Amino acid sequence: MATITMRVLAPLLLLCGAAKAYPGATALADRTANDTCPGFEIQQDTGVVIGTHLLKQVAATAFSQCCAACRSTPTCGGLTFNGKTCRMTTIGNASAHPVKGAVSATIPAPPPTPAPIPFPNDCRGKTGRNVLYCVADDMRSDWGTYGLPTVTPNLDSLAKKSVLFEHAYCQISVCAPSRMSFMTGRRPDTFGVWNFIDTVPTNTSATPGHFKDHGYITLGAGKTFHQALGAWNADKYWSTEDKPYFPYGVGSCPHGGQGGGHCMQTDDQIYDYHLRLTAIDYLGYAANKSKATGRPFYVMAGFRKPHAPWQYPKRMWDLYNQSAIKVAEHKVLPTGTPLIAWSRQLGVKLENGTGFSYDANTPVPDWVMQDQRHAYYSSVSYVDEHVGFILDTLNATGMQGNTVVLFHADHGYHLGEHGEWEKKSNFDLVVRVPLMIHVPWLPDTWGTRSPALFDLVNVFPTLASLAGLPVPEGVDGEDLATLLIDPFSPTGPAAAYHQYPACGCSATPAVCYNSTRQACNNSPRGTFNFMGYSVRTHAWRYTAWFPWDNTTLSADWKGPFAAELYNHTGDHSFEMDNYENVNLASQYKSVATGLHEQIITFFSEHASATAHHRASAAAAGAAGGLAGVADASDPYDM
Repeated sequence: MATITMRVLAPLLLLCGAAKAYPGATALADRTANDTCPGFEIQQDTGVVIGTHLLKQVAATAFSQCCAACRSTPTCGGLTFNGKTCRMTTIGNASAHPVKGAVSATIPAPPPTPAPIPFPNDCRGKTGRNVLYCVADDMRSDWGTYGLPTVTPNLDSLAKKSVLFEHAYCQISVCAPSRMSFMTGRRPDTFGVWNFIDTVPTNTSATPGHFKDHGYITLGAGKTFHQALGAWNADKYWSTEDKPYFPYGVGSCPHGGQGGGHCMQTDDQIYDYHLRLTAIDYLGYAANKSKATGRPFYVMAGFRKPHAPWQYPKRMWDLYNQSAIKVAEHKVLPTGTPLIAWSRQLGVKLENGTGFSYDANTPVPDWVMQDQRHAYYSSVSYVDEHVGFILDTLNATGMQGNTVVLFHADHGYHLGEHGEWEKKSNFDLVVRVPLMIHVPWLPDTWGTRSPALFDLVNVFPTLASLAGLPVPEGVDGEDLATLLIDPFSPTGPAAAYHQYPACGCSATPAVCYNSTRQACNNSPRGTFNFMGYSVRTHAWRYTAWFPWDNTTLSADWKGPFAAELYNHTGDHSFEMDNYENVNLASQYKSVATGLHEQIITFFSEHASATAHHRASAAAAGAAGGLAGVADASDPYDM
């Protein structure tokens, strides 16, 4: 019987020696003479020696089945078909030998899945830049390298080899829509994603999917997206044929949960410890496969901490002297600030479950604030420890010199400043995030603090550019890779923009406030009351709260509004307490008026530009991504 063989990476086969003939070779060769396999060159009288390198063996009755099987197997380098069975071997282990009556088919590089550039040719002959991407949950810029009182030696060490951004901002200060925004490079208004109910359409490009489409091994673990325990749209974005997406867990304490509280626990009781072990495993796997195949990798780890409840091992708690921890200097709503700017969020609880009430004008006692900060800082330090182990793994692979390392949080956090605990507002401490990017081949800018304004929607196109990939089309962010070459470039963005809705009140914006912990998380977007739009320049932050039109799902720009204006001159993110303590909107009316018009112009133009996105999504049958059901996996806030 004839053997039909296809072999990868063999454009020319030189055959010698006596040829072996199989019974029925002529009949099988005649039966398959007209068979094709797209992209393959058919040759006669050759076979493949598989030997001990058998990858997979499947039953087949036609050469076309063998062709499809090899093409759908990323590591398939050749196969032998004898009329009943396909025996496949790995890339690099398929050697040719003469076989009388056999047929050989060769291909330069068969794509396992369609891609913009035939996979994996887009990675061959180029220097594929790897990516290690870490994101934290609820972590504000409380790092030692920012001059703040946390113990973060591993993050600080990485910062010495990175560009650290003083003014990086999320686009909305709550988990689910913020992650949907920075992962896809789209602002919340683009597809109307402001709560936990809605998502972007499932055909939307996202950072891991863009890298996967260009031949990367993309492995994900933890809280990257919020939905589906991080595994939202996983088969489109991640290389799940290599490793399954590792979902995130929801932490708990004996007297605390997502809404607040803290506890000392062992490592194996805390989800992030298991994430660390998985990230190490996935990174090692990706590095080994990259070395074997030439394909670069994109590995992403999403930590659950320091999201409440604050969990930490004893060694983290012992890093701090609680009596020496500073408390907020400004513990109540800023002077002249409208109540709508403030929201009651975190349940302030001791480890034993004792709770303490507070409001916009009544703070918790200082010793309670020290207890809460002690627990939060311990949780931050625990994340730092995980980062150190993961970076050690990267160094052990020997691929650190060709790997971009990125770290940021999904949004910022309040620890009693302005009388507020947690997030879900437009204050600077809540929308500002820690961000650093390590580019090993740009050592001249290592250890630099960039004053540039950097919105997280810019991460997607910037990361693609740094890796040498095409910048994605249709995103709202821009490629800011030049800031890694010149961190002080005057051509960076002139402003950053954010927003947050207000729900559950029908009063005027001056007195309305988000009175429930979940705020707008599970409120349909057609039931919002107001939308607070905010702009941050180097010198000022201005926020205006506009009435929400529940029919058009847009702000009523001409309706009554509440305004906030804060001076940020000299703010380099070295501390958390000296800014946004007095609303200056009535004192600097010309500044407020100019920034008010800037907000309307920016978000109005953006709304017009994104109407096309929504219409295209609906026409493509992706409307299910525009209106779904709330994800019950973590129902309070992420």
